[in-house]
Amino acid sequence: MTTSPDTPPAAAPAADRAGPGVDTVRRVLDRLGVHTVLGRDVVLAGVWVLVTIAFLATLLAAGEFYGANRSIPTAQIVAVIVLALAQHVPLALRRVRPVTALLAVAVLQAALLAVLPTGLALWTAAPVVTAYTVATLRPTRVVVGAVLAAVGIEAVGAAVGASALVKDQLGAAAGLGEVGVVVEALALVASAVLIDGVSAAVGSWVALRRAHDRDARARAAEGVEHQATLTRAAVAAERTRMARELHDVAAHHLTGLVVQAGAAERLVDGDPERAKESLRSVRAQGRETLDALRSIVGILRETGDGPSGTVPVPGLGDVGDLVDQARASGAVVDSHVDGTLPSLAPLADVTAYRTVQEALVNARRHAPGATVELRLRATAESLVIVVENDLPLSRATSGGGGLGLVGMRERADLVGGRLDTGVTAEGQWRVRLELPVEADASTAGPSAPAATPAATPGPGAGLAGGGAE
Repeated sequence: MTTSPDTPPAAAPAADRAGPGVDTVRRVLDRLGVHTVLGRDVVLAGVWVLVTIAFLATLLAAGEFYGANRSIPTAQIVAVIVLALAQHVPLALRRVRPVTALLAVAVLQAALLAVLPTGLALWTAAPVVTAYTVATLRPTRVVVGAVLAAVGIEAVGAAVGASALVKDQLGAAAGLGEVGVVVEALALVASAVLIDGVSAAVGSWVALRRAHDRDARARAAEGVEHQATLTRAAVAAERTRMARELHDVAAHHLTGLVVQAGAAERLVDGDPERAKESLRSVRAQGRETLDALRSIVGILRETGDGPSGTVPVPGLGDVGDLVDQARASGAVVDSHVDGTLPSLAPLADVTAYRTVQEALVNARRHAPGATVELRLRATAESLVIVVENDLPLSRATSGGGGLGLVGMRERADLVGGRLDTGVTAEGQWRVRLELPVEADASTAGPSAPAATPAATPGPGAGLAGGGAE
């Protein structure tokens, strides 16, 4: 029977990874200067030789070495000891040339079976180790072929040993007769099949387990990378959206600057020439800035924002509309306002709106039917927005990878705010955004929703009632 060429396994070190005990042995060998696979297997072969010497000495001392005849010549004892020890030499190649090592051990085991005293079956650790190693490092087809070849070689040795052809040359006594010869040969062959087959089966199971672990680690790494890719895409999309809104805010204010500068140019009476020149500069600078913003950020704009590209950016004053939309879709939303809402800086204003929008959408998506509570608390230094909802009864309804939270956190960081999300002690999901309020920001400005039910309806008035639908 032929087998495939016996080449060194490239992945042997990775495949041979084991528990902490093996790692400790390897660290000790590293300190002794043994770093290669071949060097470690040479040390292993030496250790097994010492173990076998102790084992054979124990058999000799107990009188179990003499088999059925209870008396064997010295030459036969020496042959058994030499072959038993020589069997461990191929272990030095067990991971460099595993199939070669297995077949070499099988040949030496066959020779050992041929010279063993009648009635004695002696197997060392070498066949077990090499069969196990082949199964952990080679494909199933190669393993089956190598094990069958090893069993065949050992069967020949068993037949020779049972027939006493070699033992007669060593001066051993006569065997057990014709029936005894057959029984002994079958017993030795069965031992060969059992030892080599079970060792290879265990090695195959270990190899399968290692492959499963590698696949699991690879899938986990792919999952982490996929999630990281989705997160990066979400961050990029949110930054694109923020850049577009920054463009809208800047365009709005710069357009006003240009208009005001043109009006001032026509109305200034004192030192008209210098005033005109200065105002021309303001106007030119404003137009230049506006053009630069449009050329750099405008390419990031999504379609559908309006033909003029100057659609108003939503803000805190539009949060009431979000609440109305959520209630219209069937959600139960309680809204409360504590204090007089301030006029925020443009980007902070957009951040407040987008955070409430994302929180309400997430509540409807992940916990449909749950009551949502929206609270806005304003002080002189900060505006705190809290959105809480009950957790879903079943995790199956909670899908998604949390990329909306990434966008909200990006926006909060951009304006110097703080976003906290997570499950509260009461078992609710909370989104809490704290935004700083500029010292000179006017309160109750255009973007602030009405603070009381009696206030005149306007943008954000839906927040005032604190009711739920």
